[in-house]
Amino acid sequence: MTQQTRTARPEADPSIILPTPEREELRAVVAQFVSRHGDHEGIRQSVETDLGYSDARWRTLNDELQVAALAVPEELGGHGFGFADLGVVLEETGAALLPEPILASAVVACQALVRADDPDSVADLLGEVMEGTRTVGVALDAEVTLATGGAGPVTDGAVDGTVEGVLWGQTVDSLVVVADSGGEQVLVIVDLTGASRQAREVVDLTRRRADLRLEAAPARVLVGAGRFGDAVRELHLITGAALAAEHAGIAARLLDDTVAYVGQRHQFGRPIGSFQAIKHRLADMLVDRERARSAAMYALAVLDEDGATDVDLAVAVASSVCADAVTASAYEAIQLHGGIGFTWEHSAHFYLRRALGDEGAFGGGRQARRSIADLVGV
Repeated sequence: MTQQTRTARPEADPSIILPTPEREELRAVVAQFVSRHGDHEGIRQSVETDLGYSDARWRTLNDELQVAALAVPEELGGHGFGFADLGVVLEETGAALLPEPILASAVVACQALVRADDPDSVADLLGEVMEGTRTVGVALDAEVTLATGGAGPVTDGAVDGTVEGVLWGQTVDSLVVVADSGGEQVLVIVDLTGASRQAREVVDLTRRRADLRLEAAPARVLVGAGRFGDAVRELHLITGAALAAEHAGIAARLLDDTVAYVGQRHQFGRPIGSFQAIKHRLADMLVDRERARSAAMYALAVLDEDGATDVDLAVAVASSVCADAVTASAYEAIQLHGGIGFTWEHSAHFYLRRALGDEGAFGGGRQARRSIADLVGV
């Protein structure tokens, strides 16, 4: 019997990934912010604080750039931009390895609140998240137990359970997590005021993780059983596309830094970047960068398209391409920087740590390729 396969090619008009003046202006603003507030020495200092990031930089990100409000609909108090616009921000902040909880709180948690069955019931929380005064972690693959007031529709209540390896888990104020209530799965946001937190030893110093023990922790139901499956699927897609954008930005930064270095480092009276072997390796990094950028931009742009049928495949492809690109680029950057690239003082190993940490937290290119195979029927 012949196996039926899906055609694995982009279905949307390619013009959706073309640069626009508005996005390039946004990129310039974010790049200027990063150059002022996100130098590598500043990143190193902020990851050693109790928060694990800079409170001042986080406030500025929300006060000046308003990153959390960017992709929130205007009727809910946001700016109503699309995910493609948000991707520009994620590329630049990812390239700088900013340790603030942009991905979890400003992107995924915000979108979880936007998708609440009753947005008015969580308007106060959404407002605080957009202002940056409340940070929220996300654990879509974990499950806790929700106890409510009694029989009937699932309502707010208290949760019990352990959630392992939560990004920014030591410091976030709330957690979006899956809960079981009488055999039904719902999405809840939990107040972590009294939670027990156990820090984990991590590879990526810019993204701390912690195990959370919840005992009768107050929780509000965001999405009930009726819409649970669709809402969680959408949040997984947003997470994958947003992470891909970060990885594309990192691959671009690593290429730029490496090209600058090999143009300055001399051997045998000439820049090492003029050697053919080095040129070939840089060309491979360039190809990886362009593939990653295109895949990430397409995935984010398709998320903005109403009725798009290839969004799952687009995000899976972007996740695979960008995860592979960021890992390969990090290894190449270390190698092409020579002896200095292996030192603690150099920034190259921070990028490799981010790539390896993200693989552990979100799954790497291999997992994404399994998703692609399932989607196309291989």
